[in-house]
Amino acid sequence: MSLVARLDQIQLEIIMHLANGRQIDEIALLLHRSRSDINRRIALARKRTHANTIPHLVSIAIATGDLVWQNEERALNGFAHV
Repeated sequence: MSLVARLDQIQLEIIMHLANGRQIDEIALLLHRSRSDINRRIALARKRTHANTIPHLVSIAIATGDLVWQNEERALNGFAHV
């Protein structure tokens, strides 16, 4: 089951960046959001997916097919890489 129904686009983008090894501060700059907003969205995504940790959240996104391997990094399935 895809996470698209449970998570919004920003949450999926954050998970993609986490999967590619970016830090919270880097993600906040890339998405023009505050560090606390990024942390809040990660916590909400973990709650909605029942993920215990951030690596668990990333692995769920990969297992459900929401993140795919493209051009040597993880990308959102069905969306152009930003």
